[in-house]
Amino acid sequence: MNLIQNNHNHGWKSVAKGTLGDGFPFHSKLATWLEEYTNIPKETELEILEVSCGEASCPTEETMIVWKNHEFRISRKKENISKMDVDLSWKRFVSKG
Repeated sequence: MNLIQNNHNHGWKSVAKGTLGDGFPFHSKLATWLEEYTNIPKETELEILEVSCGEASCPTEETMIVWKNHEFRISRKKENISKMDVDLSWKRFVSKG
């Protein structure tokens, strides 16, 4: 009897680097919302990563913004992040402190 194994990797993949001042080519409002709702300095070098496993049927979608020793996660694909996602995710990030 064969057992189906759903064992695949959800590795983080770097998709962009830049600053809030430069903005992000994949999302016209993300940098503005991050400036508005977070205390990330405008000229800090950020790296944007996404979870990806390469399987089309896999629903995992998450974006992580990394700077210095911080990792800020938003549970949405980078192109689909809303203002509310930024606000709520930042509040969760700060509360974990």
